[in-house]
Amino acid sequence: MSCTAARNAGEEDIVYQFASIPIWDQRWWSMSPMRQAGRNFLARCMQSGNLEVLFRSAVSDLFLGGSRLAGMETMQVGAAQDHSAAQYTVSMMLMLRDDFESKNKGLQTFHVLEAAGALTICKLVFHDVIQGTWTHMRRLPMVNAENLVCSSHACPSRGNMGAIYRSQRYGRGWDLNDGDGGAAHIPCVHCRADYELILFVHLFD
Repeated sequence: MSCTAARNAGEEDIVYQFASIPIWDQRWWSMSPMRQAGRNFLARCMQSGNLEVLFRSAVSDLFLGGSRLAGMETMQVGAAQDHSAAQYTVSMMLMLRDDFESKNKGLQTFHVLEAAGALTICKLVFHDVIQGTWTHMRRLPMVNAENLVCSSHACPSRGNMGAIYRSQRYGRGWDLNDGDGGAAHIPCVHCRADYELILFVHLFD
């Protein structure tokens, strides 16, 4: 505080944009009232484009309250800047929609994340965000027969992802690290996407 140059540099947007905030530390994100200085700090981080704060805010809008439209727009901002968990969330939310165009966009992103081996880490990050004080979500995503990604009646695995999930989970609990099991052996990418949607929905359990 005694050096004007250092103090001014510390107020640059880039400092807040890249401030390291542990997304898994609930003390930063508690729903209980924070000191005004803490709220101002997070608001400045968000204004400066801090990806972790943007992601957290988007999750809140999408699933806890606020504007779902604003939440999706914020999540897409993070996804466009290569925040993998934001890309994952956008992919899941698009594939849960009913229209073909949204599903196809979500499927493309899912396929990229799958090929990069990033699905497990994305689920871990998302799970860290909604744990603890965020366990009582108001808007839970749902998977049903009407919004499945695989629509081919010629696909032998279509509609069987729920059974595979229950078989994988039975007797050992659910494992976030599903890269060596689950639907990895299924040749149909649409069915693998349906399986991932089931895993995504059960992140809220």
